[in-house]
Amino acid sequence: MTAHRLISAAASIALAVSLASCGKPAETKDPKNDTSAAAVVVSAVKVTPAEIAAPVVATGSLTPSRQTDIGPSVDGIIEEVMVGVGSRVKKGDPLFRTRDVDIRLQVLELEKQVALARAQLRNAQNELRRQNSLKGGGWVSQSRMDTTRTNSDVAAAQLGVWEARLAQGRQQLKDTLVRAPYDGVISKKDIYEGRFMASRFGGGGMMGGPSGVVQIMGIDPLAVIVTTSATHFGQLKLGMTGRIFVDGIDKPFEAKVAVINYGVDYKARSVEVRLALPNPDYKVLPGLYARVELIPEARKALVVDRKAILGPDGSRYAFIALNGRAKKIALSTREVDGERVEIVSNVPEGTEFLVGPNLSQLADGVAVKIEGAAAKVSTQAKL
Repeated sequence: MTAHRLISAAASIALAVSLASCGKPAETKDPKNDTSAAAVVVSAVKVTPAEIAAPVVATGSLTPSRQTDIGPSVDGIIEEVMVGVGSRVKKGDPLFRTRDVDIRLQVLELEKQVALARAQLRNAQNELRRQNSLKGGGWVSQSRMDTTRTNSDVAAAQLGVWEARLAQGRQQLKDTLVRAPYDGVISKKDIYEGRFMASRFGGGGMMGGPSGVVQIMGIDPLAVIVTTSATHFGQLKLGMTGRIFVDGIDKPFEAKVAVINYGVDYKARSVEVRLALPNPDYKVLPGLYARVELIPEARKALVVDRKAILGPDGSRYAFIALNGRAKKIALSTREVDGERVEIVSNVPEGTEFLVGPNLSQLADGVAVKIEGAAAKVSTQAKL
C-alpha cells in the first residue's frame, strides 16, 4: 500500500469517529447529585419551649350595668323635673317632684288627730288610776273597774292607729320628691311638668302611658356582654383578665370576668361572658361594639418564628436541612401572636427550621448553606 493510500484511510477513520461522537446524546446530570451546583444561602431558627396563653376571642356590646325607668311613688301631678337627658346624677340627688299640697294638708290633719288621741289616752289613764285608789275602800264596783280599764286600752289602741296613719302620711310627703337610686346618667325624659302620673299601672294611670318620668342608666362600671364558642368553655374562669377593644378608642381596656353564663346557646353553640369595665369618667358609652381577648392560664408549648412557616391554613410546612439539602416537612400549627407560631405536630424541641430571603427558592433536595453555621446535620423526629 502506498503512502498516499495510508493517509487517505487514516483520514476516513478519523471522520467516522467524529461523526459517531456527534450523534451520541450528551450525558445528563442529576441536580441532586451534582455537588457542583451553587447552594442556596439560608439561616436557621430553632423550635423552642415557651409558656403561652393564646387569647380566647369574644365579641359583643357594651351595656349599662343597671337601667331603670323611674316613676312617681305617689299619685299626683308632676310639679317639677330637675334633670334632663344627659344629666349626671349621684345616688340621692333629686330627680322630680309630685305636687304635695293635698298630702301636706292630710299630714296636718293627722297630726291633730294624734294630739287628740293622746289627750283621750291621758284622760282614760287618769280615770283608771283614781278608781284603783278607791277600789280598796269598796267605793268602786268590779264592773266599773273593768269598764274603765277597757276604756284606757281602747284609747291607747286608737292613738296607735292615728300615729301609724301619720307616719304613712309623712312618708308619702317625703316620697313626693323622687331621688336617684344610684349613680348614673339620665338617658330618657318622658314626662314634663303638669302631667298627672299614677304610681300604679306602670306609672301612666288607668289610661296607660310611659312607665316612668325619667330613665337612669348606671354606666360605671359598664357591663361588657360578649359571646364566644362553647369549645372554649373549659378555659373560661371567673376573675380572668380580658383585653377590651372598643370601636373608636385606640387603647384597649382591661377588665375581669364577672359572670359566666352556664346556659349554652344551642343554636349558635356559644357561651356568654360578662365583664365589668370601670368607667369613672363616662368616656365609654353603652351600645358600642366590643371585641374581647380573654387571657387563659399559661400552658407549655413549642413555638418558632412565624417567618419559617410557609403555606396556607391547613397546609402549613417548613424546611429543615438534612445532609446539606433542604427537606420539606408538613406541619400542624396554631397562631400565638404576631411573631410566633405554636408547633402542634411531632417536631421536637431544638429542631432548626430554615428562614431567610432565599426561602422561596427551596424545594426538596435543593442544596443549602446555613449562614454562620459549620457543616452539620439537623436532627428531627421521625415525621
